[in-house]
Amino acid sequence: MSSTDILVIGEHHNGKLRAVCLEMITAAHRLADEKGGEVVVAVPGSDVAGIASELARIEGVDRIVVVEHDELTPFLPGPWVGAVTSLIRNLDPSAVLLPSSITGRDYAARVSARLDVALVPDATGLTLDAGRLVATRVVLGGRVQTSVSFPGSAPALVTVAPGAFPRAEPGTSSAPIESIEVSIDPDDLRASLVEKSEHRAGAKGLTSAARIVSGGRGLGKAENFALVEELAEVLDAAVGASGATVGAGWRSHADQVGSTGHTVTPKLYLAVGISGAPQHLVGMSGADHIVAINRDPDAPIFKVASFGIVGDLFEVVPALIRQLKAMAD
Repeated sequence: MSSTDILVIGEHHNGKLRAVCLEMITAAHRLADEKGGEVVVAVPGSDVAGIASELARIEGVDRIVVVEHDELTPFLPGPWVGAVTSLIRNLDPSAVLLPSSITGRDYAARVSARLDVALVPDATGLTLDAGRLVATRVVLGGRVQTSVSFPGSAPALVTVAPGAFPRAEPGTSSAPIESIEVSIDPDDLRASLVEKSEHRAGAKGLTSAARIVSGGRGLGKAENFALVEELAEVLDAAVGASGATVGAGWRSHADQVGSTGHTVTPKLYLAVGISGAPQHLVGMSGADHIVAINRDPDAPIFKVASFGIVGDLFEVVPALIRQLKAMAD
Protein backbone atom coordinates (compact mmCIF):
# COMPACT_ATOMS: atom_id res chain seq x y z
CA MET A 1 0.00 0.00 0.00
CA SER A 2 1.30 3.43 -0.93
CA SER A 3 1.59 6.19 1.63
CA THR A 4 -0.69 8.22 -0.66
CA ASP A 5 -3.53 5.69 -0.32
CA ILE A 6 -6.70 6.23 1.71
CA LEU A 7 -7.88 3.42 3.99
CA VAL A 8 -11.60 3.09 4.71
CA ILE A 9 -12.78 0.87 7.57
CA GLY A 10 -15.87 -0.92 6.31
CA GLU A 11 -18.19 -1.37 9.26
CA HIS A 12 -21.18 -3.67 9.15
CA HIS A 13 -23.93 -4.81 11.49
CA ASN A 14 -25.96 -8.03 11.40
CA GLY A 15 -24.53 -8.90 8.02
CA LYS A 16 -25.36 -5.53 6.44
CA LEU A 17 -22.98 -2.78 5.44
CA ARG A 18 -23.43 0.54 7.24
CA ALA A 19 -24.60 3.20 4.79
CA VAL A 20 -21.98 5.66 6.05
CA CYS A 21 -19.29 3.39 4.56
CA LEU A 22 -20.54 4.22 1.06
CA GLU A 23 -20.32 7.90 1.98
CA MET A 24 -16.74 7.43 3.21
CA ILE A 25 -15.82 5.78 -0.09
CA THR A 26 -17.01 8.92 -1.92
CA ALA A 27 -14.82 11.08 0.33
CA ALA A 28 -11.84 8.72 0.03
CA HIS A 29 -12.14 8.59 -3.77
CA ARG A 30 -11.96 12.38 -4.03
CA LEU A 31 -8.88 12.51 -1.79
CA ALA A 32 -7.13 9.59 -3.49
CA ASP A 33 -7.64 11.13 -6.93
CA GLU A 34 -6.00 14.34 -5.79
CA LYS A 35 -3.14 12.54 -4.02
CA GLY A 36 -2.59 10.04 -6.83
CA GLY A 37 -3.29 7.10 -4.54
CA GLU A 38 -5.84 4.32 -4.21
CA VAL A 39 -8.93 3.70 -2.10
CA VAL A 40 -8.45 0.59 0.00
CA VAL A 41 -11.45 -0.66 1.96
CA ALA A 42 -10.84 -2.98 4.90
CA VAL A 43 -13.58 -5.35 6.04
CA PRO A 44 -12.90 -6.62 9.57
CA GLY A 45 -15.05 -9.38 11.06
CA SER A 46 -15.83 -13.04 10.64
CA ASP A 47 -17.64 -14.55 7.65
CA VAL A 48 -17.52 -11.27 5.74
CA ALA A 49 -17.07 -12.60 2.20
CA GLY A 50 -20.50 -11.33 1.13
CA ILE A 51 -19.86 -7.80 2.42
CA ALA A 52 -16.41 -7.78 0.80
CA SER A 53 -17.94 -8.75 -2.54
CA GLU A 54 -20.57 -6.03 -2.23
CA LEU A 55 -17.93 -3.40 -1.53
CA ALA A 56 -15.70 -4.62 -4.36
CA ARG A 57 -18.39 -3.60 -6.87
CA ILE A 58 -18.67 -0.03 -5.56
CA GLU A 59 -17.42 2.73 -7.85
CA GLY A 60 -14.19 4.30 -6.58
CA VAL A 61 -12.90 1.27 -4.66
CA ASP A 62 -9.47 0.10 -5.87
CA ARG A 63 -8.81 -2.75 -3.43
CA ILE A 64 -10.59 -4.73 -0.72
CA VAL A 65 -8.72 -6.09 2.28
CA VAL A 66 -10.52 -8.77 4.29
CA VAL A 67 -9.56 -9.04 7.96
CA GLU A 68 -11.05 -12.31 9.18
CA HIS A 69 -10.86 -13.04 12.91
CA ASP A 70 -13.32 -14.90 15.13
CA GLU A 71 -12.94 -12.30 17.91
CA LEU A 72 -14.23 -9.47 15.69
CA THR A 73 -17.86 -10.69 15.73
CA PRO A 74 -19.89 -9.75 17.68
CA PHE A 75 -18.43 -6.30 18.15
CA LEU A 76 -16.28 -5.64 21.19
CA PRO A 77 -14.01 -2.57 21.29
CA GLY A 78 -10.89 -4.46 22.46
CA PRO A 79 -10.48 -6.81 19.48
CA TRP A 80 -11.42 -4.08 17.01
CA VAL A 81 -8.83 -1.72 18.51
CA GLY A 82 -6.20 -4.42 18.17
CA ALA A 83 -7.19 -5.40 14.63
CA VAL A 84 -7.52 -1.87 13.24
CA THR A 85 -4.27 -0.77 14.89
CA SER A 86 -2.43 -3.75 13.42
CA LEU A 87 -4.00 -3.11 10.00
CA ILE A 88 -2.91 0.53 9.93
CA ARG A 89 0.62 -0.38 10.94
CA ASN A 90 0.81 -2.99 8.19
CA LEU A 91 -0.64 -0.83 5.40
CA ASP A 92 0.74 2.60 6.38
CA PRO A 93 -1.93 4.72 4.62
CA SER A 94 -1.83 8.50 4.45
CA ALA A 95 -5.29 8.74 6.00
CA VAL A 96 -7.83 6.44 7.64
CA LEU A 97 -11.57 7.11 7.44
CA LEU A 98 -13.74 5.48 10.08
CA PRO A 99 -17.51 5.79 10.54
CA SER A 100 -18.80 8.13 13.20
CA SER A 101 -21.12 5.39 14.41
CA ILE A 102 -21.62 4.30 18.01
CA THR A 103 -19.08 1.52 17.48
CA GLY A 104 -16.72 3.66 15.40
CA ARG A 105 -16.56 6.29 18.11
CA ASP A 106 -15.85 3.52 20.60
CA TYR A 107 -12.67 2.19 19.02
CA ALA A 108 -11.39 5.14 16.93
CA ALA A 109 -10.10 7.17 19.89
CA ARG A 110 -8.34 4.12 21.32
CA VAL A 111 -6.67 3.38 17.99
CA SER A 112 -5.54 7.01 17.82
CA ALA A 113 -4.04 6.81 21.30
CA ARG A 114 -2.31 3.50 20.60
CA LEU A 115 -0.72 4.79 17.39
CA ASP A 116 -0.05 8.21 18.95
CA VAL A 117 -1.59 10.01 15.98
CA ALA A 118 -4.19 12.76 15.70
CA LEU A 119 -7.91 12.05 15.37
CA VAL A 120 -10.62 14.43 14.18
CA PRO A 121 -14.12 13.18 15.10
CA ASP A 122 -17.40 13.75 13.27
CA ALA A 123 -15.93 15.33 10.12
CA THR A 124 -18.45 16.83 7.71
CA GLY A 125 -15.92 17.78 5.03
CA LEU A 126 -12.47 16.64 3.83
CA THR A 127 -10.08 18.51 1.54
CA LEU A 128 -6.36 18.73 0.81
CA ASP A 129 -4.24 21.85 1.32
CA ALA A 130 -0.69 21.59 -0.02
CA GLY A 131 -0.95 17.82 0.30
CA ARG A 132 -2.15 17.92 3.90
CA LEU A 133 -5.55 16.62 4.90
CA VAL A 134 -7.94 19.24 6.26
CA ALA A 135 -11.06 18.06 8.08
CA THR A 136 -14.09 20.26 8.67
CA ARG A 137 -16.35 19.73 11.66
CA VAL A 138 -18.98 21.65 13.58
CA VAL A 139 -18.69 22.53 17.25
CA LEU A 140 -20.70 24.39 19.90
CA GLY A 141 -23.88 22.56 19.02
CA GLY A 142 -23.55 23.27 15.30
CA ARG A 143 -23.14 27.04 15.68
CA VAL A 144 -19.45 27.11 14.63
CA GLN A 145 -17.62 25.34 11.80
CA THR A 146 -13.91 24.63 12.23
CA SER A 147 -11.17 23.31 9.94
CA VAL A 148 -8.40 21.12 11.34
CA SER A 149 -5.17 20.44 9.43
CA PHE A 150 -3.00 17.38 9.99
CA PRO A 151 0.71 18.25 10.07
CA GLY A 152 3.48 15.68 9.69
CA SER A 153 3.58 12.31 7.95
CA ALA A 154 1.68 10.14 10.44
CA PRO A 155 -1.60 8.62 9.22
CA ALA A 156 -4.47 11.06 9.72
CA LEU A 157 -7.46 9.47 11.49
CA VAL A 158 -10.94 10.86 10.86
CA THR A 159 -14.39 9.65 11.84
CA VAL A 160 -16.86 10.75 9.16
CA ALA A 161 -20.30 11.99 10.17
CA PRO A 162 -23.19 10.17 8.46
CA GLY A 163 -24.82 12.21 5.74
CA ALA A 164 -21.75 14.35 5.06
CA PHE A 165 -21.07 12.91 1.59
CA PRO A 166 -23.15 11.30 -1.17
CA ARG A 167 -23.27 7.52 -1.14
CA ALA A 168 -21.04 5.80 -3.69
CA GLU A 169 -22.93 3.66 -6.20
CA PRO A 170 -22.13 0.26 -7.73
CA GLY A 171 -19.82 0.46 -10.72
CA THR A 172 -19.20 -1.69 -13.78
CA SER A 173 -16.09 -3.50 -12.50
CA SER A 174 -15.02 -5.35 -9.38
CA ALA A 175 -11.99 -4.47 -7.26
CA PRO A 176 -9.57 -7.25 -6.28
CA ILE A 177 -10.09 -8.83 -2.87
CA GLU A 178 -7.23 -10.02 -0.68
CA SER A 179 -6.91 -11.26 2.89
CA ILE A 180 -4.57 -9.94 5.52
CA GLU A 181 -3.71 -11.32 8.95
CA VAL A 182 -3.68 -9.03 11.95
CA SER A 183 -2.34 -9.55 15.44
CA ILE A 184 -4.64 -8.98 18.41
CA ASP A 185 -2.91 -8.70 21.77
CA PRO A 186 -4.29 -10.97 24.52
CA ASP A 187 -4.91 -7.85 26.61
CA ASP A 188 -7.46 -6.78 23.97
CA LEU A 189 -9.44 -9.96 24.64
CA ARG A 190 -9.99 -9.47 28.36
CA ALA A 191 -13.63 -8.45 27.95
CA SER A 192 -16.29 -10.84 26.73
CA LEU A 193 -19.89 -10.34 25.66
CA VAL A 194 -22.28 -11.70 28.27
CA GLU A 195 -25.61 -10.47 26.92
CA LYS A 196 -26.85 -8.26 24.12
CA SER A 197 -30.20 -6.50 23.88
CA GLU A 198 -30.97 -4.09 21.07
CA HIS A 199 -32.86 -0.90 21.77
CA ARG A 200 -35.61 -0.37 19.24
CA ALA A 201 -37.12 3.05 18.81
CA GLY A 202 -40.60 2.90 17.31
CA ALA A 203 -40.96 0.35 14.54
CA LYS A 204 -37.26 0.38 13.67
CA GLY A 205 -33.94 1.38 15.26
CA LEU A 206 -33.17 5.05 14.66
CA THR A 207 -29.81 4.64 12.94
CA SER A 208 -31.09 2.06 10.44
CA ALA A 209 -34.63 3.35 9.85
CA ALA A 210 -35.65 4.45 6.37
CA ARG A 211 -38.31 6.71 7.91
CA ILE A 212 -38.26 8.65 11.18
CA VAL A 213 -40.94 10.74 12.88
CA SER A 214 -39.50 13.04 15.56
CA GLY A 215 -41.31 15.16 18.11
CA GLY A 216 -40.31 18.46 19.72
CA ARG A 217 -41.41 20.87 22.41
CA GLY A 218 -44.33 21.94 20.25
CA LEU A 219 -46.12 18.81 21.46
CA GLY A 220 -46.62 20.58 24.77
CA LYS A 221 -46.26 17.58 27.07
CA ALA A 222 -44.94 14.03 27.14
CA GLU A 223 -48.37 12.44 26.73
CA ASN A 224 -48.78 14.07 23.34
CA PHE A 225 -45.94 11.97 21.96
CA ALA A 226 -48.72 9.43 21.39
CA LEU A 227 -49.50 11.43 18.23
CA VAL A 228 -45.92 10.99 17.01
CA GLU A 229 -45.99 7.30 17.86
CA GLU A 230 -49.27 6.77 16.00
CA LEU A 231 -47.97 8.55 12.91
CA ALA A 232 -44.76 6.53 13.09
CA GLU A 233 -46.74 3.30 13.30
CA VAL A 234 -48.74 4.18 10.19
CA LEU A 235 -45.52 5.00 8.33
CA ASP A 236 -43.61 2.00 9.74
CA ALA A 237 -41.11 4.53 11.04
CA ALA A 238 -38.85 4.98 14.03
CA VAL A 239 -39.67 7.54 16.73
CA GLY A 240 -37.11 10.24 17.41
CA ALA A 241 -37.01 13.21 19.75
CA SER A 242 -35.40 16.62 19.97
CA GLY A 243 -32.87 17.46 22.67
CA ALA A 244 -35.38 19.75 24.37
CA THR A 245 -37.89 16.94 24.89
CA VAL A 246 -35.19 14.61 26.18
CA GLY A 247 -33.97 17.32 28.55
CA ALA A 248 -37.54 17.77 29.79
CA GLY A 249 -37.76 14.07 30.57
CA TRP A 250 -40.40 13.34 27.94
CA ARG A 251 -38.29 10.77 26.06
CA SER A 252 -35.24 8.61 26.65
CA HIS A 253 -31.84 9.85 25.50
CA ALA A 254 -31.73 6.75 23.28
CA ASP A 255 -34.36 8.46 21.10
CA GLN A 256 -32.52 11.78 20.77
CA VAL A 257 -31.54 13.07 17.34
CA GLY A 258 -28.86 15.75 17.25
CA SER A 259 -25.28 16.62 18.06
CA THR A 260 -25.46 14.94 21.47
CA GLY A 261 -27.65 12.08 20.27
CA HIS A 262 -27.97 10.12 17.03
CA THR A 263 -26.93 11.35 13.61
CA VAL A 264 -29.45 9.86 11.18
CA THR A 265 -29.76 9.71 7.38
CA PRO A 266 -33.20 8.26 6.61
CA LYS A 267 -35.02 8.59 3.31
CA LEU A 268 -37.80 10.50 5.13
CA TYR A 269 -37.50 12.61 8.28
CA LEU A 270 -40.75 14.09 9.59
CA ALA A 271 -40.26 16.78 12.25
CA VAL A 272 -43.36 17.42 14.36
CA GLY A 273 -43.31 20.53 16.54
CA ILE A 274 -39.53 20.91 16.24
CA SER A 275 -38.27 24.47 15.81
CA GLY A 276 -34.89 23.42 14.40
CA ALA A 277 -32.15 24.33 16.88
CA PRO A 278 -28.61 23.96 15.40
CA GLN A 279 -27.96 20.99 17.70
CA HIS A 280 -30.89 19.14 16.17
CA LEU A 281 -30.20 20.10 12.56
CA VAL A 282 -26.69 18.63 12.81
CA GLY A 283 -28.19 15.22 13.47
CA MET A 284 -30.83 15.03 10.72
CA SER A 285 -29.96 17.38 7.86
CA GLY A 286 -28.51 14.46 5.88
CA ALA A 287 -31.98 12.94 5.37
CA ASP A 288 -33.07 12.56 1.75
CA HIS A 289 -36.42 14.28 2.37
CA ILE A 290 -37.36 16.42 5.37
CA VAL A 291 -40.97 17.30 6.16
CA ALA A 292 -41.59 19.87 8.89
CA ILE A 293 -44.84 20.62 10.73
CA ASN A 294 -44.73 23.78 12.84
CA ARG A 295 -47.07 26.68 13.53
CA ASP A 296 -44.21 29.22 13.37
CA PRO A 297 -43.49 30.13 9.72
CA ASP A 298 -40.09 31.50 10.75
CA ALA A 299 -38.96 28.32 12.51
CA PRO A 300 -35.37 27.41 11.43
CA ILE A 301 -36.50 23.86 10.57
CA PHE A 302 -38.16 25.24 7.42
CA LYS A 303 -34.76 26.35 6.07
CA VAL A 304 -33.68 22.70 5.67
CA ALA A 305 -37.11 21.18 4.98
CA SER A 306 -37.96 19.70 1.60
CA PHE A 307 -41.64 20.29 2.41
CA GLY A 308 -43.12 22.46 5.13
CA ILE A 309 -46.58 22.63 6.69
CA VAL A 310 -47.32 25.78 8.68
CA GLY A 311 -50.14 24.88 11.04
CA ASP A 312 -51.31 23.47 14.34
CA LEU A 313 -49.76 20.00 14.67
CA PHE A 314 -52.79 18.87 16.70
CA GLU A 315 -54.89 19.42 13.59
CA VAL A 316 -52.33 18.50 10.91
CA VAL A 317 -51.03 15.24 12.36
CA PRO A 318 -54.46 13.60 13.00
CA ALA A 319 -55.54 14.63 9.49
CA LEU A 320 -52.35 13.14 8.05
CA ILE A 321 -52.88 9.91 9.98
CA ARG A 322 -56.46 9.62 8.70
CA GLN A 323 -55.35 10.21 5.12
CA LEU A 324 -52.53 7.66 5.33
CA LYS A 325 -54.85 5.05 6.83
CA ALA A 326 -57.42 5.70 4.10
CA MET A 327 -54.75 5.23 1.44
CA ALA A 328 -53.71 1.93 3.04
CA ASP A 329 -57.27 0.52 3.03
